[in-house]
Amino acid sequence: MIKKKTLLAPASLFIALSIALTFLVNPVAGAAPKKTLKLLWSDEFNGKRGSLPSAKTWSREIGGGGWGNSERQYYTDKAANASMDGAGRLVITANRISNEYSEQVGEVPGTEDILNRCSECQFTSARMKTARNVGFMYGRIEARMKLPQGVGTWPAFWMLGGDLLDGVPWPECGEIDIMEFRGDISDQSTSAIHGPTTPKGSGLGIRFLSVAPLSDDFHTFAIEWKKNSLTFIVDGRVTGTFSSKDTGSRGWVYNQKFFLILNLAMGGTYAGEYIDPTLNQAQLNIDYIRFYSVNGVGKVIKG
Repeated sequence: MIKKKTLLAPASLFIALSIALTFLVNPVAGAAPKKTLKLLWSDEFNGKRGSLPSAKTWSREIGGGGWGNSERQYYTDKAANASMDGAGRLVITANRISNEYSEQVGEVPGTEDILNRCSECQFTSARMKTARNVGFMYGRIEARMKLPQGVGTWPAFWMLGGDLLDGVPWPECGEIDIMEFRGDISDQSTSAIHGPTTPKGSGLGIRFLSVAPLSDDFHTFAIEWKKNSLTFIVDGRVTGTFSSKDTGSRGWVYNQKFFLILNLAMGGTYAGEYIDPTLNQAQLNIDYIRFYSVNGVGKVIKG
């Protein structure tokens, strides 16, 4: 049972455009049809201020090195980078530890050791996943979030195919990006799928445009997922749908268990190399993550 009461941000005027990261796909826009939703799982982040996310659900990834995208953060398992705020939210915080010249700044504990291992890292941050704890297949997944401010920020709410854990490489395992955001385009978020037949793994994407910066208020990002199709939704509005017709049957690798990932990256190939040198801290606020069956379809898979 959900113990806290939250309100959705007022629906803002926006334009839903469907684009590909490498080529165009057909746009779909409008209100989602009424469906029967049954809550099967949620994380409401109701812990005490400074407490860590549940280890029964989330594991933390640690390290730097760019993460394959030339990113400039070092992920830690510290409360300073991901903890509850005591008001029903998880806060992922990126804290600056060096400037663009790799000179140490600030007083984050352990900075010298981190920079010895990752000289290009300018921030500490957090990356969390449900892999080996909780997986999901079909249904509706949604998160209500307030995105960070600042040029160079790159928050993401996304999923990877469970067979990655069995040795199937990326992008053959499949990737579903429910929300990505870059701080230098504050009125836009993107969603995408990546798989073996999307061009060079680069993916098919959808762009969501808002009339106000997405960091000004909370927004709800969701997918409704069924066999052979994925529909992306922002604040209750459908922004686009992908199906096996878009990838070919061999490329549709999304009819399997996926696990969730939450992270706040800094810089990188998506957000751009430039990070505002005056930006010392950025925060991604997550009110909740919820998973529903849709018309009886959808399941939570432990482990």
